[in-house]
Amino acid sequence: MRKIAFILCSLVLLFGQLSAQTRVITGKVLDEKGNPIPLVSVFVKGTRNGVTTATDGSFQLQVGPNTRRLVISSVGYTTEEVSVGSSANLTIILKINLGEIGEVVVTGYSRIKKSEYSGAATIVDKAVINDVPIATFDQILQGRVPGMLVTTGSGQPGESGSTRVQIRGQGSISGGNDPLYIVDGMPVEAENFAGLNAADFESIQVLKDAVATAQYGNRGSSGVVVVTTKRGRAGRSIVTYSGQAGITQPGKEKFDMANSAQILKIQENIGKFQNTNLPGWLYSPLNPANFGAPAAVLQENAHILDSLRSINTDWKKAFEREGTFQRHDLSITGGSENTKFYLTGGYYKEQGIALKSDLTRYSFRANVDHKADRLTLNLSSGASYSTANFIQSENSITLANSFAAVYLALPYQKLFNPDGSIATGQFQTGANAYEAQVEGSTQYNGKIKADFSLNATYDITKNIYIGGFLGMDYRQTTNVSTITPGTFFANTQGFPVGPSGNTPADTLGGGSYAPSISNYFEYVVRAVAGYRKVINEKHDLDLQVVSEYTKDHQSGFGYTGYGIDPNLLNTPAGVTQGTPDNLLIAGTSGSKQERALYAAMLLGKYSYMGKYTLNATFRRDGTSQLASDRRFQNFYSGGVTWNVLKEDFAQNWNKIDNLRFRVSYGEAADADGFFFGYFGYLPQYAAGTYAGHPTTVPSNAGNLDVTWERIKTLNAGIDFGFFKERISGSLDVYHKVTAGNIIPQQLSYTSGFGSIPVNAGTVLNKGVELSLNVDVVRLRDFRWSVGGNVSYNNNKVTSLGQVQQFEQGTELVKVGLPLGSHFIPKWAGVDAATGQGLYYDSSGKVTPVYNTSNSVAQFGTFNAPWIGGFNTGLYYKGFSLEAFFTYQQGFSIFNNQDFFQTNPAFVLQGYNVRTNVLSMWQKPGDVTDIQSPLSQRQFSSKDVQDASYLRFRNLTVAYNFPRALLSKTKVISTARLYVMAENLYTWTNWVGFDPEYANNIAQYAYPVPRTFTVGLTTSF
Repeated sequence: MRKIAFILCSLVLLFGQLSAQTRVITGKVLDEKGNPIPLVSVFVKGTRNGVTTATDGSFQLQVGPNTRRLVISSVGYTTEEVSVGSSANLTIILKINLGEIGEVVVTGYSRIKKSEYSGAATIVDKAVINDVPIATFDQILQGRVPGMLVTTGSGQPGESGSTRVQIRGQGSISGGNDPLYIVDGMPVEAENFAGLNAADFESIQVLKDAVATAQYGNRGSSGVVVVTTKRGRAGRSIVTYSGQAGITQPGKEKFDMANSAQILKIQENIGKFQNTNLPGWLYSPLNPANFGAPAAVLQENAHILDSLRSINTDWKKAFEREGTFQRHDLSITGGSENTKFYLTGGYYKEQGIALKSDLTRYSFRANVDHKADRLTLNLSSGASYSTANFIQSENSITLANSFAAVYLALPYQKLFNPDGSIATGQFQTGANAYEAQVEGSTQYNGKIKADFSLNATYDITKNIYIGGFLGMDYRQTTNVSTITPGTFFANTQGFPVGPSGNTPADTLGGGSYAPSISNYFEYVVRAVAGYRKVINEKHDLDLQVVSEYTKDHQSGFGYTGYGIDPNLLNTPAGVTQGTPDNLLIAGTSGSKQERALYAAMLLGKYSYMGKYTLNATFRRDGTSQLASDRRFQNFYSGGVTWNVLKEDFAQNWNKIDNLRFRVSYGEAADADGFFFGYFGYLPQYAAGTYAGHPTTVPSNAGNLDVTWERIKTLNAGIDFGFFKERISGSLDVYHKVTAGNIIPQQLSYTSGFGSIPVNAGTVLNKGVELSLNVDVVRLRDFRWSVGGNVSYNNNKVTSLGQVQQFEQGTELVKVGLPLGSHFIPKWAGVDAATGQGLYYDSSGKVTPVYNTSNSVAQFGTFNAPWIGGFNTGLYYKGFSLEAFFTYQQGFSIFNNQDFFQTNPAFVLQGYNVRTNVLSMWQKPGDVTDIQSPLSQRQFSSKDVQDASYLRFRNLTVAYNFPRALLSKTKVISTARLYVMAENLYTWTNWVGFDPEYANNIAQYAYPVPRTFTVGLTTSF
């Protein structure tokens, strides 16, 4: 009994001693406005003992008896040290850190406080990046950035590089207009975007004026998009899971295709003018060939027509489906005060709305930051592997394109034969396309992408530092196209034919196997020396000298083999060896090129008392893309900022929180979008024939005098905030001139060429951009905010050298007109007396004669002058509801779909048309816009249609679980559950299924689907 009592007493004393040695510190972390800050690291100084704050900013931390100080840190805020003392409950206020992401402008070469940046930049935060269910991040920027046009070229999963991105208008007539993309200091290709995981992004900064773009010299003139990925945080390790799952649905077109009864009636109407073997006329009682036929024959004809009318194949259902997608990301972040890390892995899988279209992506990223005494190291690395299957012939008016076949296939035709086989054959548009898509072919794309960058800075003294940067970007792309032997699709592809033509290996149906592989590798080496000093607490000076060398290598190889063994599909082993006897000679292709860029640059920033700041850049660039005597050129920029609130006279302006004026001017160029590519300035040769014999012929005249198209930009802006930032925004006006535009100059044909490209054109873009955000209601537990941006750009050609105008595709490039101006004969309607199509001639008179020489440019441009987006949000405690809209206004597109779907001539070729063809002209006096089938349908202004739209882009409803509930799990620190819908509805006059096209001609592109998502983000 004594032993038991002794043990119990000992345990009580031991427990009392342990209790005295540890205690629990509780507290809350708030910002300067009193709002709680979640995910703040709170740890005991000098140890790994720490926690993170909950969604309400609260924390609990068990500490030892000797704990004296806590370190509190969070991205975007200053790190604070607080004394614990005897207090058990703390309230800690964190101030915004102007040196952190979100409050600085990251240009790729420098980090500048937003208050001291004189250029035009828009920062898109991770809150609107990470959760959007889109595989390529450039599409996420749509409507988010003033002056930035983003048009989705394709809704096909895994399609990279098809999105049209343009900042402040089109400046180049014949070259590229895409911005330069930088990820953690390293340039990346737009074709690689499907391999980047936007869930890893901390922010995206869009730099629009010369202060930043001149830093990139001959690569930055079209704007720069700088992506900063997430970094580690000091404190205990935090594991975060983010997942989504959802469905995608095809949109609804704004027109009606004819059903079986209607297309048979249309065939009958056309048969009155032109004899045809189409069933609507062949079996019609109005067909003179059936006059006087026996009653049994007439009865059988009627039975056939009734049978056809009873068939209404839903071709849309045959080719389209409800797609699915899922995304899963798992990250871990943590570290000490000196070394921080961020590790993440991601999985993305999407099944498209079209059969055999999908994307699967695996991604990984590791970022490490280390600071030891004077040395700072920042390592960024990422890798991804993606596979995708594409539909045949997307964005083309071809019968293999399933989105064309959906509308052109006849509804009275069946997809399958009675025996279950696909009903292929001549004029079987739907079944032929279905076989080509499902059984007859494959379009596979695989990508391996890796990027790496290491940035080092060493402080020699307090004011002098040196540094270096090494970055690499690698991409390997594999494409495989196959056509299955023995299919109808194979029989229509025009393969090589063997001498006998009576074996599968040497007939048209022999199939093909066409793999290709391309490699891209770019590396950047940079050396930096800098000086920074604050003199007398008034003069803040920061100078950098930069030397940079960039080189990229591109190579590719592919072949097409024929006569495929059906037992060895999708493999090189199935290809029949080509010989002079079987004539199945494989076709080969390949390319190899490389480019070198060298730059020396001086960057400078000077600020006086925070009131006035000067940003300046001078860069000298050299490149292998130009002739030796034009290889090195200079670029520059300068800008000033005036922070009004730093002035003495503004000290009592209590209602104004921010008021800054900015002005900048500079010059840059666009080597990546250069018309001549890597070495097109040189005369080139290609394979040709002469008198039936192979030879080498000149293919490009070259031009040793050509140089960059240079862009000069003047920008003036104002940033403002009122009433404790309840109203905030910015206003910018700009004047951008693209000089030395490359245009064709006519040559005598005796030279062997009709023209030679020269630097002779000038294009002007000028406009205004407004961004505005308002907290309409801001209470303790409730907030209602609205915001948005609107941009107007006036584009105009001001000079074309020796000419005033020239045609380029379907547009007219003319002095005084905007680029993208449609050029086509003007439609005057249908002659009610004759059914003839009518047009305006050059003198403005109406004529039935169609002549392209009567083309005029009176139908607008495919470059939208008005673009933008707006949003609204309601926030109550843990609940939030956010809606986002985008729009483009004042542009038009050539509707090639409309030309096919309202053309009686295509009925004769066995295709379906829209229901409005029922109103086709049939007799004198008919008033209609569908001409007689005897009058050939021509391309005219009738096919140029207004494509302006307002799109309900995103709706998100979310709930952040409270700390009190999550604390009961003892595992989960934060949790957010949300539902999201993308592309809910589009208001437009466009007659088609999607007004968003990356070019000026609508040709059955893969439409952007409607998406519904459920997602969860939680931290442990």
